[in-house]
Formats: sequence, C-alpha cells, structure tokens
Amino acid sequence: MKHVCSSAVIKCMDFRLMPEFVRFLKDKNLLGDCDEISLAGAGKELVDGYITVREFLLKNIKISLQLHGSKRVFLLHHSQCGAYAASYSFASPAEEKAKQIADMKIAEKSIKGRFPEMEVLKFWAELLDDDGHHIEFSEVV
Repeated sequence: MKHVCSSAVIKCMDFRLMPEFVRFLKDKNLLGDCDEISLAGAGKELVDGYITVREFLLKNIKISLQLHGSKRVFLLHHSQCGAYAASYSFASPAEEKAKQIADMKIAEKSIKGRFPEMEVLKFWAELLDDDGHHIEFSEVV
C-alpha cells in the first residue's frame, strides 16, 4: 500500500524553529501531510554544498515524490541562520535575507531541473526574538 502526502518540506534544523514550525504546518494544512527534510541551512546545500550532500537532499525529494506522491516542495529559510553565518559575514539582517532569498531561487531551479513536475514554494521565517517564540512567516515570490 502506497502512503501519500502532499508535500516535502525542507527546513533548517535550528531548534528555535520547532514550536512555530508546527503552527506553520497547521496554517498550511501540512501537519501530518508532509515529509520533513531538515538540515542546517535548509536549501543552502543545493546552492553551495558538497555534491554528496546536494545529491542526498535531492534523493530525499525523489523518495518523497516516488514513494509518497508529493507534488510540492516547501523551502523554508530563516533569519539568524547559523549555517549562513558560518559561511558569510553579513553587514545587516537585510543582507542576510537577500542572500538567502537569492539562494532559495537558485535552489528552486535545481529542484525543478531534476523534478519539473513538482511545484516549489519558498518561505522566509523572520525570528522576532532570539529564542524563536515569535516568528513571522512570509511567502517569497
């Protein structure tokens, strides 16, 4: 029997996202209806990661598509990301956000190049405090 879900969600592993991430899933009707793929920097590895990690991430998307019938990929990036801070020196939060949004668009092309039938939706999570209790989610177009 094939198990079906609507989407694969690629998010950063940052623990601060967890409480509000559940709310995000509920708001998008994804709670219990998605495969969660979690790694530092989320889609960053599709842009500048090692080929083995990039292929690992794409393999997970393929498994979600083939075994669970996912039709969409959600890319969820966030402010104050340690994976980005380890790779870049940003002059401001706005510069970090611009870099991550540019990377999400490149990651989308990478996903669509391998899986043209999948829709890719991009979201930005702005941490409004340092502990992640208040996060504002917005779609990136």
